[in-house]
Amino acid sequence: MAKYQNIFVKIVTSWAIAIIISFFFISPATAITRNLQLRSATGYLVKATFSYDETKTPEMIAEQGTGKTNVLDSLRVSFYQPSGEIIETYENIVDGVATGTYFEFNFEPKTQKLLGNIDLGGEFSGEMYLKGDVNQELSLIEVAASGEEKVIDRMKAKS
Repeated sequence: MAKYQNIFVKIVTSWAIAIIISFFFISPATAITRNLQLRSATGYLVKATFSYDETKTPEMIAEQGTGKTNVLDSLRVSFYQPSGEIIETYENIVDGVATGTYFEFNFEPKTQKLLGNIDLGGEFSGEMYLKGDVNQELSLIEVAASGEEKVIDRMKAKS
C-alpha cells in the first residue's frame, strides 16, 4: 500500500511542477488601448477610447451593429461642449459586446486612422452621436425628444 502511495505522490508532484512551469511560458494577452480626438470648427470635441487584444489585430478593424464584436473589447465615446464641459459619455462596446443598433467603427491599426463610415455614441431621444464618412464629413447629431435628429456641428477627420 505504501508503494502505491509513493507512486501517487510522485505523479501528483510531477503534475504540479509541470503546471507551475507552464505558467512561466504562457504569455498573457496584451490589450492595446487607443485614444482618438476630433474637434469641430466651432470647438465641440469628441474623444474615443477603445481597446483590443494585440494578438487579434487584423489589418483593418471593422465593427458594426449589436452583439459580439470581432476585435474590439471596449469602446467609449465622450462628447464635450466648446467650453470643455462634458455633454455625455457612451459605452458603445463593453467586454466585447457592442450595444448600439446603428453602431459602426472602422479603424486601421497600422496607420492609426479612422476609415470609412462611423456611427458612435447614443441613438435615443436626448442623446448625441457622431456619424458619417471619415473621408467626407462627420456630423455631430442630437436626437430631440420628438425623435427628430438635429445636426449640431460638422467636422472632418484629419487624414
